[in-house]
Amino acid sequence: MMEESARASEAGTPPASALPESAPRLPTRTAPLHQPRLSIGRTLLYSSGNFGAGIFYAFNNFILSLYLLGLGAPPVLLGLLSSTRSAEGAVIQPLVGAWSDRTWNRLGRRRPFIVGFLPISALFLVVTAFVPSFQSYGARFGLSPQLFTLILVSAGIFLFTVTFNIMVDPYTALLADITPPRQRGNVNGIFQAIGAAGQMGVLLFSVFLFRAVATGQSYFTLFLLTAGALILCFVPTVLGVREPRTLVNKAVQRRYTLRDYWLALRGERQVQLYFAVQFFLWFGISAITPFLTIYAKVVIGLNNSGALLLSFILLASTALFNWPAGALADRLGLKRVFLVGMILLAGASIVGIFIRAPLLLYITLGVAGIGNAAQTGSSYPLLTRLVRPDRMGLYTGLNSTLTSIAAPVSGLIAGLVITAYGYTFMFPFVAAMFLLSLIPLAFLDLAKGEAHVRAELEAA
Repeated sequence: MMEESARASEAGTPPASALPESAPRLPTRTAPLHQPRLSIGRTLLYSSGNFGAGIFYAFNNFILSLYLLGLGAPPVLLGLLSSTRSAEGAVIQPLVGAWSDRTWNRLGRRRPFIVGFLPISALFLVVTAFVPSFQSYGARFGLSPQLFTLILVSAGIFLFTVTFNIMVDPYTALLADITPPRQRGNVNGIFQAIGAAGQMGVLLFSVFLFRAVATGQSYFTLFLLTAGALILCFVPTVLGVREPRTLVNKAVQRRYTLRDYWLALRGERQVQLYFAVQFFLWFGISAITPFLTIYAKVVIGLNNSGALLLSFILLASTALFNWPAGALADRLGLKRVFLVGMILLAGASIVGIFIRAPLLLYITLGVAGIGNAAQTGSSYPLLTRLVRPDRMGLYTGLNSTLTSIAAPVSGLIAGLVITAYGYTFMFPFVAAMFLLSLIPLAFLDLAKGEAHVRAELEAA
């Protein structure tokens, strides 16, 4: 978001193309020490894109697994494909994050990636929606219609997730560029609540859609809806956000080498602890997310609408508590709220081992949603307090690297466990991951991390 002083500094920026430039013409200079608070209107403009991203996440994490199950995909493949934090993000996203740190053109630092790659992701979603129409062509390659469709759909999923991943980290890093540190918990709470609302909206729509029309037509409609929502919801963000030409504190634009990435990973101890927490957190989340709706169908005996309603309750609870959790994080401390969230998630996973009744499962997922709201409302703001502002893209990308590695590996392991022992066995695995995340979180010291950042900035 650009206030008056930022507008003035941008006024003299020479014209540039709308796509990212790897070699910016002008270096970023030292910005004023005071960063203006973000108004509620500009917060909503920034967060509007997350409504569309939320629809994408819900589609990819909950609906796509049911779609792949209908195509005959085994649990192992379901775990690998039904995650937006897919394997390609481990390589691409840290490079994109660092690239956005040193980019500047007339759109800004982060928005060029939204404009450049979001439409491509939406296009691949549309193309994938039409794949079943060409299943008869599999015979030309000696493949059954089902296998041919599954191969093409898998390729489509890879393409629309990789292009989405390229744009989403710069979009996330934009929060730190436009928001003062002490307001980030509050803004992130609104940001996450709007994203959860997008997930809730598409799931609730899906519940009624599957009851009203044929299953194949329902999936086709949801593919197109997700593509359209991505485009429409990011328009207010692209048009309404004005990025500051200069960042608070000293920012030096540079090309990052492999050594820079390595030093960032093995650098400050508090950042290492944060990354360890995130690794175990996403190892747990990715083990249950793609299988939750399938568990509801196979074990609980619900239909597609009932299974998606289960996910809706989880997300409704998350959306309801996202903003309060973010506001509490600013008042009570980011680490404390994060800790409460992890405890609730671990507790709900343990309870899930023993229950089968739909009503008790709905209640358990409601509690898990509160825990998820607490961790999402405090997680990213915590990272922004531990690293320099001019390197937010780099560290956001590195964080995505770890979670992108954790997600497919976790999905693969969960798929193997489910294949061998059944869907119920994912709950103890998930609970163990959440409990393990509490170990590095206990040693994380936010004050020491902020002191290290101040020392680095003073020495720069």
